[in-house]
Amino acid sequence: MIFDAGVFIALENPSQRRVILALVRKMQAEGVLPTTNEAALAQAWREPSRQVPMAMLVKSTNVHPFGDPQTIGQLCAASGTSDVVDASLAVLANQLGMKVLTTDASDMRQLGVEAAEL
Repeated sequence: MIFDAGVFIALENPSQRRVILALVRKMQAEGVLPTTNEAALAQAWREPSRQVPMAMLVKSTNVHPFGDPQTIGQLCAASGTSDVVDASLAVLANQLGMKVLTTDASDMRQLGVEAAEL
């Protein structure tokens, strides 16, 4: 499963943190690593000294590069969206055949990918 920036930001909320960490433990038990890209991390990472749960999760997350800017830009144009971070995750999801865990599933669906809402 691919995590969007909202999942990392949600770690700051104790009740959401429990849900996310339980999901990560389940994924790890199944031999699956959480996945994201550099753009999503850049969008979420603001104060590492205060974002300890996020820093810990990142250590066990498969982090991909941003991706091909032409493909991402073309997806934005085709879907009528402008969020290149979401589009980069959508391109990654299509490449890997994975679902995106997000705090706004409608945005991901508009980009044509399967999404689960946190």
